[in-house]
Formats: sequence, structure tokens, C-alpha cells
Amino acid sequence: MTVGTRVSDTIDKMEISDPEGALFQICAAIDATAKTEFGKSGGSSYKNFIHQNLGLITDIAFGGCKILNLHLEYDHPKLKKNTDGCVPVQEILYHVVRCGLYHDASLPKDLKFTDERQIRTKDGVLVLPSALIYGLIIAVVVSPVNCGEHVPKKSTLNLGGFPIPINKLWGCRDELLWLLDVVDENKRLQAAATAS
Repeated sequence: MTVGTRVSDTIDKMEISDPEGALFQICAAIDATAKTEFGKSGGSSYKNFIHQNLGLITDIAFGGCKILNLHLEYDHPKLKKNTDGCVPVQEILYHVVRCGLYHDASLPKDLKFTDERQIRTKDGVLVLPSALIYGLIIAVVVSPVNCGEHVPKKSTLNLGGFPIPINKLWGCRDELLWLLDVVDENKRLQAAATAS
């Protein structure tokens, strides 16, 4: 199965509101992309890919809000907390999400993905936005190592009200980052004009 097919399956799962199924598919695409990008497989490549693309992932997930380091309070036996009691999100996405889905066939009960556009803890459950999955999709698609991939079905990314076909984005990380900066600048200018 190709990276493009995994991305297509991820999008299909998101369209039927199945974030867990979508995560299973995109985790495989991240594994393959990280292995090619960093020349080795395993957790360190996977986590490095998430960390290096976190600004892009969060920009897509939160509509223009880039977060370069995201540390969350979360308890899990596979996670080692930092001195502040928090864990980097890439550790959660690898050890809890990816490994949980691949080895236990499910996410733990104290981790949920919802349609909310916020990260929070409620009743001991870490709630993450499903929109993070779209950020993961885009990080995989625009990775330069995936420039020869494609999705078999017509899929688009809605960027600032402008739909861009996913098949036009494969391997185009620099171009997408430039577009996101332009969209963010336009939003800032519109907000400043409205405030005046």
C-alpha cells in the first residue's frame, strides 16, 4: 500500500467521522515518510518528523496558529514526563496513538479526538482536536520525499477559502509554507483594517 493510498484512506475515515480509523492510516503514512526522510525506521524518526513539522501541523489544525513546541499533561506508562510534569505531543502521538493503535488496536480510554478546536483535559481525559489529523495529512503530503505520490480520488485542502487539490501539493512543503504565510498575513491585515 502506498503513502498516497494511506492518505486517501485517512481522508475517507475523516469524512465519516472516524478519527481512530483515520489515525491508524495516517500513522502508517508517517512511518513510511519518516523512514524515507530520515533514512531509518523507528520511534525516533517518527517523533522527529512530528516535531519538525509541528508548526505546519498546528497551523492547519488551528487555522493559522503555529505552535512549535507543544507539551501536555498526560499520564501513560510508556511516557516519561519532563521536569515540568508535561510530555511533548510527539511522544503522545507515537507511544500512545501509533503504538496503541498498532499493538492494542485502540486508543486508551483517557485519550479522545473530538471536533472541538481546542486541547483540554476533562475528567482525567486528554481531549485533542480531530483537526490535528488534517495537519498530519498535510505534513505527510508536502514532505519532499513524497513528491511522486498521489491520492486516487479528488481531494482538496481548503486554504483561507481557496481549495487546493491535494495532488498538487505532494512534495511541495516550501510552497505550502509560503502560501500559509501569505494567508496568515492577509488575515492580520483584514483584522487590522476591521479594527480601524
